[in-house]
Amino acid sequence: MKKDRKNFIKFLVVALISMALGWTLSAAGKVSEDKLIKYITPIYESLNAINNYYYEKDKVDYEKLVNRAIDGMLNGLPDKFTHYVSPEMLEDEEIEMSGEYGGLGMEVAWDGEMKAVEIVAPMYGTPAWRAGLKSGDRIVEIDGKAVSDMTFMGAVKMLRGKPGTKVVLKVYRKGVKDLLTFEVTREKITIVAVREGMIDQGGAKIGYVKITKFMDKTYSELRDVVKDLLDKGVQALIIDLRDNPGGYLNQAIDTAGLFLNKGVIVSVRDYAGEEEVYKVSENEIVKVNKYGSRIVFRKDFTVPKNIDVVVLANRGSASGSEILIGALKDNKRAVVVGQKTFGKGSVQSGLTLSNGGILYLTTAHYITPSGKDIHGRGIEPDVKVTEEEKRESEEKEVLEYTKNTIKVDVSDPYIKKAMEVLLKGK
Repeated sequence: MKKDRKNFIKFLVVALISMALGWTLSAAGKVSEDKLIKYITPIYESLNAINNYYYEKDKVDYEKLVNRAIDGMLNGLPDKFTHYVSPEMLEDEEIEMSGEYGGLGMEVAWDGEMKAVEIVAPMYGTPAWRAGLKSGDRIVEIDGKAVSDMTFMGAVKMLRGKPGTKVVLKVYRKGVKDLLTFEVTREKITIVAVREGMIDQGGAKIGYVKITKFMDKTYSELRDVVKDLLDKGVQALIIDLRDNPGGYLNQAIDTAGLFLNKGVIVSVRDYAGEEEVYKVSENEIVKVNKYGSRIVFRKDFTVPKNIDVVVLANRGSASGSEILIGALKDNKRAVVVGQKTFGKGSVQSGLTLSNGGILYLTTAHYITPSGKDIHGRGIEPDVKVTEEEKRESEEKEVLEYTKNTIKVDVSDPYIKKAMEVLLKGK
């Protein structure tokens, strides 16, 4: 009997790894198949005991048990970005995204130690941003319910809802003694990836560009905006990446190439220690790995070298925005002004499991051109800003975050510091 059970568990493990994930686990540091069997045996024993001895066996939802087991297992990883989306949650997302979707407009992760939802970045202009939620805040309660009693995706689902409905959040903020309370109204989130503005300071024209997120057309929109600003005679550029949570890797890489003629943009180091290096050379971006090199993007424009660039960063600058910041800083193409970035330098690969759920597993890290793994560390600015950025009041109805062209607030301490850097010696 024990032999049959062990053979079944062995089959289960091998099938899960070899068939469902479709990966060859050749990375250094992996445990043996026998050890995997040893680790998974208590899970099987628990399910078997429930199946045979639980008093209310007819009320057991085994799919729910398995989903909870996977969530619990992932919470044991030292990684806040690996997460699991159950088949039920996937169906809910499809339903929500097919109609009118309401949300708060923020990128979040799971804090396994606090059992809370951590805010990576509240995107510029969205309800979360206007309410005053900040990167690093931990949501511990949603509408009176403790987040610690939920799964990560269960909490995410509660944050969503119909536009116009309100949600009450209890938030832990480092350095603040008591929990903070926020009542936020959900909206249909409209993300404008790139906005532009102009600053005329004593005859010196400075172009301002706000990149909210790296979406499908971020590069092409940014290229057109920069060309437009250069045609208007700007002598320098401020690229605002504050509260930019990232997005598509290729868009961040292509955007870096907009400012560079040569050099490494970023390296992606995977779970086996293999690296893919993205380099820019003249009018091409090339991906280099152990199999050789290939062109991944042909550039059609580069910002002239005589145009000085300042990049604005803060705690909410994460992932793709950190790729751009690291590339421009390490290649000495821009001065970084602001605060240390979030430190989200990891890549999640979506693996479809046999039950139809998706495991988003961290499989690689981003490495900056200078060789730094910034995951969990962030990127330090060249020039630090200690003051809080200015946030315009929603009540004044002056914040129109869906506009492509905006008026630049020159009283913002980040923008003031950027102008000092650009105008120094001129």
